[in-house]
This record gives sequence, structure tokens and C-alpha cells, in this order.
Amino acid sequence: MMAGGKRWTRDEIQLLREMIQKGTSAQEILESGRLPGRTYRSIDTEVKRLSFAPQKIFNAPQISEAEIVGLETIVKRYVDAFNKICDLTEYDKTDLERFRIIFMAAWKYRDLFAEYERLRQVEEKMEEIRKRLEVLEAQARATAKAG
Repeated sequence: MMAGGKRWTRDEIQLLREMIQKGTSAQEILESGRLPGRTYRSIDTEVKRLSFAPQKIFNAPQISEAEIVGLETIVKRYVDAFNKICDLTEYDKTDLERFRIIFMAAWKYRDLFAEYERLRQVEEKMEEIRKRLEVLEAQARATAKAG
């Protein structure tokens, strides 16, 4: 905040951060009219301050159980992220880090999905063995009663 200027609200700062992350310039932010009562100078100063200020880490919501998707879906998401990178004309460190995380996650997911599929096959085999065992036990009981 500049001396004599009005204090920035949390909502204004959040909006400003979102616009900065999209690559919007201070002039474009001013012209958008989304920060009424703010001058170019105050917006520019706050943009510069936010660019150097450490980002606060917010507590993430509780992670819920997710549906496991196939590799085809992951590849489609990977390609979509890659295309979005190629379509950008400007990007910042946050964008690059976000895309790096997406690519690393897609790479790791491949290994996790392969392990999941292997375990699923093992579980199916175990269920098949259980059913065969039940049949054999039933036959053994029938033989014991008859004999």
C-alpha cells in the first residue's frame, strides 16, 4: 500500500494475483475496470510488490478418493497440457512449474497404473482360486458324507 492510498483488500489482491498469473499487464488490469478506484500507479506498484512477495501457502482441502482412470485418459490430459504450453505466448515461473508438475505426475502415473493393473489381475486370480477351493471343499464334504 502506498502512503495515503487506500488499503488493498484480500479480494482485490486475489483478483490481481489471478490477473498477473494470466499475464495481464498493469495497464490491461486498469483498463479492465475490475479494480474500480485504483490508479495505474497503485496497480503497477502492487503488481511489482506481489511479484517479489513470497506466496502464502494455503491449506488444501481434504483429498477425497479419486476414480482411477486409464492410461488413455492420462495421455489425453498430458497432450492437452502440452498443447496449452505451446499455445501460450507468455508464461511465468508459476506456469512452468505447474506444467512441470503435470508432466512429472503423468510420468509417475504410468508406473502406478501398471502396478494397479498388476494387483488387480492378482486379485482376480485369487478370487478364481477361492471359488475353485469352495467347489473342492463342497466336493470333499459330499464325499465324506457318502463314504
